[in-house]
Amino acid sequence: MMNTYAFLRDRRQRWLLACSVPADLADWLDYVAILSLLVFVWGEGPLVLAGFAICLAAPYALIGPWLAVWVDRDEPGRAMLLANLGRAATTALILVASNVVAVLAIVLLRSAVDSLFAPARQAMIQRITSDADLGTVNGLHHAINQTAKVVGPGLGGLLLAVMPFNWVIGTNAILSLLAALACLPLAGRQALPSLQTKDEQGGGIIEGFAVFTRDRLLLLALLFAAGAFFAFFLYDSQLALVAVLFGLGQEGFALSVASSGAGGVVGALLAGRLAGQRPMPVMILAAVVSGLTTMAVSVWAMLGLPMGLAPFLLILAAMGGTTAMMMVPFRVLMQRRVPQAVMARASATSEAVITAVMLAAPLLGGAISAQWGVAVAMCLGGTLVVLLALATLGGLRFAGERSSGRVSA
Repeated sequence: MMNTYAFLRDRRQRWLLACSVPADLADWLDYVAILSLLVFVWGEGPLVLAGFAICLAAPYALIGPWLAVWVDRDEPGRAMLLANLGRAATTALILVASNVVAVLAIVLLRSAVDSLFAPARQAMIQRITSDADLGTVNGLHHAINQTAKVVGPGLGGLLLAVMPFNWVIGTNAILSLLAALACLPLAGRQALPSLQTKDEQGGGIIEGFAVFTRDRLLLLALLFAAGAFFAFFLYDSQLALVAVLFGLGQEGFALSVASSGAGGVVGALLAGRLAGQRPMPVMILAAVVSGLTTMAVSVWAMLGLPMGLAPFLLILAAMGGTTAMMMVPFRVLMQRRVPQAVMARASATSEAVITAVMLAAPLLGGAISAQWGVAVAMCLGGTLVVLLALATLGGLRFAGERSSGRVSA
């Protein structure tokens, strides 16, 4: 175990972790507070909540790829620093927002600024991590991200119960400032070897897409990941209804969210150990396990059979774990095959594609659930994941898979 995390002897890796923990937590700490302001203080309904969700997610698909051009032309450490400073400033602006439109506009601006961070972090990981450690490093950072998604809203809700709204927002802004301070040792040019030339830095936003069209394996992996996440989100937003089908109620649903998040953490760490040499087979295996499990649960529900809370939570943990086991290998694959000069753009492009399909899937899944029931939406999603995995497995021979071949410039 100590040898597995030997990369932490590198001070740059330690600073990157020190930045990632508060940065990821800051994405979620004020989530409950803002929702509470909109719903319980201002009495807003579904339309505003839908707008809030769009303002949170859309900039990562629409703005992130454009900002990633600058990341590739400058330094990822500096981009991470500015992203955290920008998030701190925009979070503080919520304190002076006087109406719904202002809050949504600030949330939109904050997400736009924050869309710098993930591509810059991926570029930083690529530059400072040895090939042998890519799986473990990506697994650890994804585990941190998954932990923040589970702990952040819960901690934010707890803080809101014991302190005023403004204090929760202020605490979140301070978290971003702490993340920015941790970026300082990584922000200097002298901290990172740069192997890119002015020509390699060119191409603009299009280069982020072009890198996938030039590498058939990368394109196959991106299409597989995007299709799988589309399938996942056909039913992900309907899990509360699944809990109702099994008679588990609100408590069961709340525990299932926590269980899925915990499974994501374990899955990310496990994927980091497994994805080192052959990331695509790990992605395919995870998708098959996830799809078959989802299909089994859906058929169980269609038959009207009972399910206890313990097996339901174990199944949700497995599903969360397999989802994480798709993302970690995908990032390892990109960091091995994408030139440093376009890593941020490639990362932002992949995130934009996946986010776009994730935004579209719940609408279709909701329509399917409304017409035929949530179990049908789950079964369709699970079936689609398995078919995608099998098609990807067949496509590997045409994509020219190789187990190594890291590209540095």
